[in-house]
Amino acid sequence: MIVYPGSIEDARELTLFFRRQAPNLRALRRLVVSREKTVVMDVNHDGIEFPGLTYGNPVLEALLHELHVIFTPQSLHNPNVTSDGVKEYRLSARHPWGEDRVM
Repeated sequence: MIVYPGSIEDARELTLFFRRQAPNLRALRRLVVSREKTVVMDVNHDGIEFPGLTYGNPVLEALLHELHVIFTPQSLHNPNVTSDGVKEYRLSARHPWGEDRVM
């Protein structure tokens, strides 16, 4: 797990860090937002963790835009929408070429 060491108040710094580290991961699959942190996970459950980046922070919206996640700001910043305060967003539903072929 890669942990973001910088400030969670600087959207540009966070975005640049994500762009530098994302090539070290496989196909990105999930973004998990909890009350303590945000985690971007790949197909192997490796990921990038952003401690402290959570609901109410405008930088969270910048990260979701970077990942092309469709969301509404009102429901994104309300942790009480789910019973445990954790929201998951799927990032990619693409299948590898030829996966459905029978050999």
